[in-house]
Parts: sequence; C-alpha cells; structure tokens
Amino acid sequence: MAVDRDAAIAVVRAVAAKLDRDGTQAELLGPIADNAVFRLPGRTVARIATAAAGERALREVRTGRWLAAQGVPAVRPLESIEQPVLVDGYVVTFWHEVPGASMASTAELAELLRQLHGLEVPRDFDIPALDPFVRLDEHLASAEPALSASDRSFLAERIGELRIDCARVSEGLPTCVIHGDANRKNAIRGTDGPAVLLDLERFSIGPREWDLVVPGVYQRLGWYSDAEYDAFVASYGWDIRTWSGFETLAALREFRMTAWLLSRLIREPRLKPEATRRIASLRDPDGPRHWTPGT
Repeated sequence: MAVDRDAAIAVVRAVAAKLDRDGTQAELLGPIADNAVFRLPGRTVARIATAAAGERALREVRTGRWLAAQGVPAVRPLESIEQPVLVDGYVVTFWHEVPGASMASTAELAELLRQLHGLEVPRDFDIPALDPFVRLDEHLASAEPALSASDRSFLAERIGELRIDCARVSEGLPTCVIHGDANRKNAIRGTDGPAVLLDLERFSIGPREWDLVVPGVYQRLGWYSDAEYDAFVASYGWDIRTWSGFETLAALREFRMTAWLLSRLIREPRLKPEATRRIASLRDPDGPRHWTPGT
C-alpha cells in the first residue's frame, strides 16, 4: 500500500524526536511509493511504510544486522533505538546514511551478489522462501480502474501463463541467499567506503538466477550498455543469458516492472503513456522495447 506524503512527513517529524533530531530538517529522498525515505540530521535515514508492512520492516532490520555479521557490505540499521517504531498507523525503521551516495557500477553490483550468493543458508536466522509473484495481484487490482477491459483480460491471462512457465524452469534449481530485487538502484557507493546493498525487503532464499536476470533484462532494455553488462558478467563469472530459462524469468521480471508501474497510475496519471508502452511490449515479446528508466 502506498504511503501518504503528508502523513509520512508528520510521522518522520514525530519519530525524529526519539533520536533527538530536528524533524523539520528531514529531506525526502526520491518518490514515495510503498516506502517514504527521509534523510535526517546526524547521517540517519528513516524508511516509512504502512503498518501492514510491520513484519517486513522487522525482517529488514534483522537482515541488515545479519549481513553485517557475515561481512557482506549492506546498509546498517541503527543500533541506538529499538525498531521498527510504530506511529499513527505507520512503521518506521532507521538506518545509517551512506554519505554522498551514488549508483554502484555493474561490476560492483556483481561482486556484492557473488558474495551474497556464496553465503551458507543460515540455520539460526529465518529467511523466507522467494515468492516471484509477491504483490503482483495487488498491483494489478489497484490499477484496474485505469486499465481497459482488454488490458485487464490480457494481464490476467499472462500472469497465469507465467506462473506455469516459471514453476517449470525453476524446478530443481539450487537455492541460496538472494537479494530478491537486485535492480540498479539497490547497490550504492558512498564517499567513505565500498559499495553496499540496500532495500532488503525482498531478501529471501531462492535460485541465484532470480537476482541475475535483472541485469540481463536491463541490458536488453538499453538501461545497461553492452560494456556495462559485460563488466557485470566478468565480475560475477556467469552470463545468465546462456541459460535455457532466461527468457521465462526475463518475461516475469518485465511483467513485474510493468505491474509496479501500473499500481501507481491512479495517483500518478502522468505515467499512462509509459504504462501503455510497456503493456504493448508484453503483448509483443519479440518487439523492440523503448521503456523509460526511473519511472
């Protein structure tokens, strides 16, 4: 469920007091969707979600602490406050800021994923199994009023096909610790340290292919240049495009990217042209893709 902007501002000002910070100086980082992310004075970042995400927020905090103990570079939750914090129907987590953050290189992302995938599956820390279809039905339902009957019918039929195809290609694949949403915005580099992983809400146990398919999709969308993708492959050590199941997982990833965009249509009607373009691409798997990154 999307976070209300005005409510998020009120919440971040209220919780800032718990840290003896000036909440009026909170700076919104990026667009608001499932989370609202603010920078607070004192090199602290607050992530706000609806109370329905309370279990997920707790898991993110525990994941951040577990990754720190494993030596995998990732954003770190604040230790000085018990969290998550529940305020007026919203759940808040606090993280150490990565100062001067910029997007990590594809080679750095690959190295982070290589480290992550090489970890032993923990026995003393409960990590959920990957659900490749998590929230897809919710995204499509929220977009229904903005979609034509034809598009609604197509998307419903397509998700059914993808469930069957994904189960088929995933059967028997080895599993490991994965990020779950290894897109280009979820690895950043600060001015005072190495690249780190962030947005740990989809952290799960699943096949490494689920993480690796994202750069492959970005390459064919033109969001990664051939050189950037080659750098990713060289750093990780394997090109998922050589795997027979690539096209199936790539189709599901593109469907997820489209559904997430569609879920924002009611509150962001400016996205309608991009949504139309993406649905057309899903209808024509072999056609060119001219998607706009960052939407």
